[in-house]
Parts: sequence; structure tokens; C-alpha cells
Amino acid sequence: MSRGILSKMIEEIGETQAEVRAEDYTMVNVRPGEKVASMLDLVSALSGKTPSAVVAEEISSRLAAYAASSATHAGAILDAAEEALKQNQMLQPGCALDILQKADVIELENGFEKQIRDKLFAPKEESKRNAHE
Repeated sequence: MSRGILSKMIEEIGETQAEVRAEDYTMVNVRPGEKVASMLDLVSALSGKTPSAVVAEEISSRLAAYAASSATHAGAILDAAEEALKQNQMLQPGCALDILQKADVIELENGFEKQIRDKLFAPKEESKRNAHE
């Protein structure tokens, strides 16, 4: 292979990975009026966070509160948690699911915790059989 072909392949792989990452996110542009922008700047300065972080935090907390407000949302919460864990193996700090987890609305278990739980609480017959192997 010549250097040109290899470079082109590496570039295409990089572009493909960038496209996949871009599909996971949605960009929203908001241009608030002067009063809202001033208020947002003030809250941002007082909290020490960027305006986008302030807005994202508020949206996440409102979404978590809405999701926890009714048992009918349980399926959607579990589906979202499952999808988030498939993609990242953990929840993003400050996201609605992270807020729900910290509030003990949902409980997540990683693979290591599951293995320990399964070994500690395995049925006695299965424990004896595994001990003999």
C-alpha cells in the first residue's frame, strides 16, 4: 500500500467516527431577549458556570422531576437508562438520569456489582455445585 491510500483510509475512518459521534448529540441555538440574556448572565456569574451549563442543568433537573412525577414514565426512564449505559457504560454527570439515580428513583448496577450480587445471593444448590467445580 502506498502512503496516499493509507492516509486516505485513516482520514475516512476519522470522518466516519466523527459522523457517529455527531449523531449522538443535538445542537440547539437559542437567542434570548435582552432581559433574559441579562438574567442568564447574572445567574451564570453568580453560579460560576457558563450560560449553557446553567441552562442544561435546569433542563436536566426539570426533566428528572417530570419523569419522576408519574409511574407511567417508568418504562421511558428505564429505556433511556439502558440506552445511555449501552453507549457510555455510565451516566453523564448532571444529566436527568444521574439526578434520578442520586435521588434513589432508579438504581443502576454495573457488571462487577452484578457478579458480586449473583455470587453472594446465588441459590444454595448452585453455590454448592460451583464450589465442587
